[in-house]
Amino acid sequence: MNCSEYLVDFLIAHGVTDIFGYAGGYIVPFMDALYQRQNEIRTHVCYHEQGCALAADGYARTCGKIGVYFTTSGPGAVNALGGLADAWFDGVPVMGICGNVPTKEMKGFSGIRQNGFQEMDLVSMTRNITKYSVTVNRPEGFPEIIERAYNIALLGRKGGVIIDFPLDIQQADIIGR
Repeated sequence: MNCSEYLVDFLIAHGVTDIFGYAGGYIVPFMDALYQRQNEIRTHVCYHEQGCALAADGYARTCGKIGVYFTTSGPGAVNALGGLADAWFDGVPVMGICGNVPTKEMKGFSGIRQNGFQEMDLVSMTRNITKYSVTVNRPEGFPEIIERAYNIALLGRKGGVIIDFPLDIQQADIIGR
C-alpha cells in the first residue's frame, strides 16, 4: 500500500465521505487512490483551488465533520489559502492535502528561490493560519503524521491543518504496514 492509498483509507475509516479538489500534476497519485475508492468517498471537483478550501470549510460547518480538500503544488496550493484562513479564524476543522515536487527536487536551505517546478514552501506560508502544517519528507512515520494532523484539526478550538504531500511520497510504499 502506498501513502496515497493509506491516506484515502484513513479518511474513509474516519467517516470522510466527501472531498473537494482541483486536479494538477503533483497530486495525481492521490487522485488515483481516490478514484479507486470512488464508491466510498465522493470527489467534488471545483473550478478553482480557493473554491476547494471554501467548500471544505462549508462542508465542515454544515455536516459537523472535518472538511477535506486537495490541490496541486505551488500556485495551486497558495490559491487555497484564503479558505484555509477562513477556517482558522472561525475555528472550523479543515484538512488541506497539497501536492508538491518530489523531495529530491526540493530546495531545502540552499538559498535559491526554487529548485523544482512550482515548488513552494507551504509550511512557512501557512504557519500563522493553521494549527498544524507539515511537509512529509519520508514515508516512515506517515500514518502518525496523518493521525496527528487529523486530531489537531479537531482538538480544542478547531482549525485548519495542511499536509504538504510531495509526489514521491504519495507513491512510496508504507513500510511496516
